[in-house]
Amino acid sequence: MRDEELRREVESLLQSHEESEFLNTPAADIGIALATMDASGEFPRIPRVGPYQLEKRIGRGGMGSVWLASRFDHEYERKVAVKMVKRGMDTTEILQRFKLERQVLAGLDHPNIARLIDGGSTPEGLPYLVMEYVEGKPIDQYCESKQIPISDRLKLFRHVCAAVQYAHSNLVVHRDIKASNILVTADGGAKLLDFGIAKLIRSEFSTLAAAETRPEMRPMTLDYASPEQVRGDSITTATDVYSLGVLLYKLLTGKFPYGPQSRSRLELQQAICDFEPLRPSSVVLTDAQSAIPQATQQLAVTSETRDKARKRLKKKLAGDLDVIILKALRKEPVRRYASVEQFSEDIRRYLEGRPVTARSDTFGYRTSKFLRRNAAVATAMTVAMGLLLGATAMSVIHGRRDRELLRELEQREVAMEPELIGAHLALGDLYEAGDAEKGRAEYRKATEEARGFLAAHPDRGELRGELGWALVKLGQGAEALKEFETALRADPKNARVQEGLVEATRRVGFAQIAAGDRLAALSSFSRALQAAEGLGAGAESKRLVAECNFDVGETLSRNGAGEAAVAKLRKALEVYRELVPGAGRVVGDGTVAGIEGAVAKVAEGAPAELRGEMERELGRWR
Repeated sequence: MRDEELRREVESLLQSHEESEFLNTPAADIGIALATMDASGEFPRIPRVGPYQLEKRIGRGGMGSVWLASRFDHEYERKVAVKMVKRGMDTTEILQRFKLERQVLAGLDHPNIARLIDGGSTPEGLPYLVMEYVEGKPIDQYCESKQIPISDRLKLFRHVCAAVQYAHSNLVVHRDIKASNILVTADGGAKLLDFGIAKLIRSEFSTLAAAETRPEMRPMTLDYASPEQVRGDSITTATDVYSLGVLLYKLLTGKFPYGPQSRSRLELQQAICDFEPLRPSSVVLTDAQSAIPQATQQLAVTSETRDKARKRLKKKLAGDLDVIILKALRKEPVRRYASVEQFSEDIRRYLEGRPVTARSDTFGYRTSKFLRRNAAVATAMTVAMGLLLGATAMSVIHGRRDRELLRELEQREVAMEPELIGAHLALGDLYEAGDAEKGRAEYRKATEEARGFLAAHPDRGELRGELGWALVKLGQGAEALKEFETALRADPKNARVQEGLVEATRRVGFAQIAAGDRLAALSSFSRALQAAEGLGAGAESKRLVAECNFDVGETLSRNGAGEAAVAKLRKALEVYRELVPGAGRVVGDGTVAGIEGAVAKVAEGAPAELRGEMERELGRWR
């Protein structure tokens, strides 16, 4: 080869080298990219985003993937998690959801929530988030690998509740609470991850929320999904309460509430919406071959020890833990815990040996909890009772005739008691308009009579509805709610009890407003609205629907969600117009104040009783 030909050949090779993107990429970067390519064979052209070097993929979801990364400029040494939207998934709705997640994380700062550190876009315009890297195990795997006792699992679960409650207080519903989204670090700290399908209780993402009403657009993890998620109904903080109930069920039993995951998606959806889950204490005995939490097992894993372990676990779950979990898993959002904080508080009470709010507050139950906490007192009481019984045995034998007479009198009292309680309630209603204090005195008498009677006759559950109404009149919404829930279990179709449940839930909401907890109030009013909408088409039911829409609208307005507030207030106005003969087309303008004025105008022509209710409703918020 002549020198001229050799020179041209070398120049061609040098030019190819300069133009080659492959050769310009460091070999280490190419190796990382090859090691982290996904199933389609794609990998980042240069595995860097901003100042971060991608090292390996540590998670993958429907919208994108999560990568372990570190800063390549060595400004400081720190491992981070980088979440990226993958190519082909950058639709308008997914990019909007990614924007929502970034906004949510930017506003959250809690020790049990993974923090947002940075964010930006790739040269291709795909957004990414840089988050705190949490090195840990999913909460269920952590509990099993460490053989965590049941009591410690409950304490760890309360840390998760604290994170979710904090998100709720910032108007954020997570919507995807599951074991894989809660990592536990080596030091036992829990971190809540992945707000990718979170919902802001505000109006700026209303378009995204509307899209999610289509079945194909509802984001959820079905094993942890609530009935309202499956049906496409309104999502509130009660949705997270339900998912936390599923998580606790799995942490304590090793199973899901509706059977094996192998069932079809359609079967699981039907079970979530229509079937009641087995009690956790029962499910651990249904399959002798399935795994149970290792914390309940002994070291020698024989058939005998497994059987004993199951029986020990059943005994531990039976009672309070059963009712706590099943309350969180109720189909109707209004019948679950009113907040995650209440859910966590009941677990605290259980751990301290105190009565839990999920159970009926009977004298016998409270006494049993007291005696368990005070073993020495229990022993002394047993001895004293033995002496007393011995001393009175002979007098009892000789007093049979007196006892028969007493039984007859008690039967008469049982027959008359409902009428007596009803009379006190009626007198309270009669006095209330002219003398509020006399009315409250009658309601207090009704409450005392009902509680005393139910303590002696707990089988007479129909009186719990009357007790609930007395408590509503006294402004004790939370206590009334418990009584109505108990009454509905005995008689689910009792219209008076259903209406009482709505009123009690509203009273809880008003108390939360007074305490400054607007998010909890919004959740309570939303649940009351759901319950009211299921009452039927009568005038009283419509009035409750109108009032509940008004409550939700006013609370949304106070939370800064003006557009959503106006929609609810307008709905309240429409129902009020239906109830008032000749109300005409009073519509108000498109503002909160304008619709309030329109409601006041409709009230002017309403019948006296309805006018009083409407004016009271307006007065509460003014």
